[in-house]
Amino acid sequence: NRRLQEMLSSMCSARGARLCPTDERFCVDNGAMIAQAGWEMLRAGHVTPLSQSGITQR
Repeated sequence: NRRLQEMLSSMCSARGARLCPTDERFCVDNGAMIAQAGWEMLRAGHVTPLSQSGITQR
C-alpha cells in the first residue's frame, strides 16, 4: 500500500492534484472493502448479471 501511495502521489503532483489517502488503520481488510463497494453499488441499483461479470468458479 505504501508504494502504491508513493506512485499515486507522484502522479497527482505531476498533474497538479493532491492525493488524500485513507488512514492505514482503515486499510486492513480488502475483502471488507470489496463487500462494502458491492453493497453500495447494489443499493444504487448497479447490478451486473452473473453471465456478464467475467467471474468463473475454480
